[in-house]
Amino acid sequence: MHTVPTTIQRWQSQDIDEQSSLLHGWEQEYRQLSCGKFLGTVSTVHGPRITIVGEQTNQALHQRVTPPEDSLVFGLVLNRDNALQVDRRSVSTSSLIVLEGGKQYDFRTDGSTELLGIAMESSLFMNRDGGIHSVVEQALAQNVVPMAQGATMMLRHFWLMLSQILQNETTWPASMPMSLLADTALNNLLLALNMSAMQETPPQPYSGDRQARVVRQAIRYMQDRLDQEFSIADVCAATHVSQRTLQYHFENCLEMSPQQYLKVMRLNAARSLLRSHAGGRSKYPPSIAEIAAQCGYDHPSRFAGDYKRQFGVLPSETLRMPADVALPSP
Repeated sequence: MHTVPTTIQRWQSQDIDEQSSLLHGWEQEYRQLSCGKFLGTVSTVHGPRITIVGEQTNQALHQRVTPPEDSLVFGLVLNRDNALQVDRRSVSTSSLIVLEGGKQYDFRTDGSTELLGIAMESSLFMNRDGGIHSVVEQALAQNVVPMAQGATMMLRHFWLMLSQILQNETTWPASMPMSLLADTALNNLLLALNMSAMQETPPQPYSGDRQARVVRQAIRYMQDRLDQEFSIADVCAATHVSQRTLQYHFENCLEMSPQQYLKVMRLNAARSLLRSHAGGRSKYPPSIAEIAAQCGYDHPSRFAGDYKRQFGVLPSETLRMPADVALPSP
């Protein structure tokens, strides 16, 4: 019986909004924190009960990520230690990321980051009593699981093999049927988690949850008022903390001040607006000055300078970009 080959899809992107929209079923929001031109790739393949996703990005990003409902996601950072934080937990190359579908997570990448994730039906991890396996439940409570040395070697070997296929092939090898891959991944993951069950998890700072909550409240307040004039003192009043405390929380969670993050928010919002009108999408697009004003900039020239430093291009260049930025990778 002839089997239809499973196609591997790959895209290259120069736009963070395009990058965040490439994964079907995921809810994602990206903000670029570092300065320079963004370059990213996404590779994915879908099979019965399993989806494999590879992502590479070159800039520091703040991401809000919600995996698909009724799934569990397991991920490894492939390129270097501390390239990523998940809910303020640093991820090493010997850590396994474990996420629950339908739940929102806070990611912060620090420059060049290469990730590979496997999303699987959560029902695969149920035990005979109908509950989730205890080692998986414990992993979900941690989100970032330190792995034992043997487990690290086993999973990284498996992950790197999958990554090589994603990056270099156009169809999934017939010698490794996708119909059986879910079973192989399931067995490897459960074995790795059992091998690592006694590993000591670095404790999350006691005040970490409160800090993250205050930062989220501050970001929401600023996001809702990007077209208005307000001060950091107003943000402090809305979040019921002092200016010194807000500064400390932002630097601890995002490694930048509230003022710096507000500037990043304004510039990323402006880029999204420019992209929404680029490539002839709008018959009567607003002027760059109007878009700058919508994002809190009174001076178009200062906006253009800040924008060029942040993204490596002028606002006018973004407005002239083709409507479809994400391209199939050769």
